[in-house]
Amino acid sequence: MSDSIQISGVIEEIYDVHEFSEKFKKREFILEHAPNPQWPEHLKLEFINQKTDLLDQYKVGDNVTCDINLKGRKWENDNGSGYVISLQCWKIALAESSGSSEAKKDDEDYPF
Repeated sequence: MSDSIQISGVIEEIYDVHEFSEKFKKREFILEHAPNPQWPEHLKLEFINQKTDLLDQYKVGDNVTCDINLKGRKWENDNGSGYVISLQCWKIALAESSGSSEAKKDDEDYPF
């Protein structure tokens, strides 16, 4: 079992579902993750099989938090071998806006 990682960012692109077979499909999206805004990371994450529909309620520009598993596989064929790494998302939610929490703090400062 993989360890879960949580990552936040802004959705930059959402791709269509790609069906590889009756039993396997995936849907990818690009997340701009910017812990240092000067050097943002553009990460390709994916949902697989029944989780591909989770992206339907989100749009480009949404600020989200994703729970992901880091997956890795080795491949071999007649031309050689290599490794594939994927960021497999299994949960997504709108991130809380820092502006709304500031507004709540301002409201709580009033004595009435």
